[in-house]
Amino acid sequence: MIAQKKKFYNVMFNVGKIKYLVNFHNGVSKHSDGSAFYDVRAFKNKKNLNAFNKSLESKGYVYK
Repeated sequence: MIAQKKKFYNVMFNVGKIKYLVNFHNGVSKHSDGSAFYDVRAFKNKKNLNAFNKSLESKGYVYK
């Protein structure tokens, strides 16, 4: 049986001057020490945040 790569994302609010911050991991990227590498995307409004979250979910990401 082949192990599936798990894709996760989470949302943080009001981090410094950033209103919405999305961290997402594609299940493959890793740091040199072997820990997961999360990509980051920042948003100013909820409309763009929700659109990005829907696009992540359509690609197989799961909210964590």
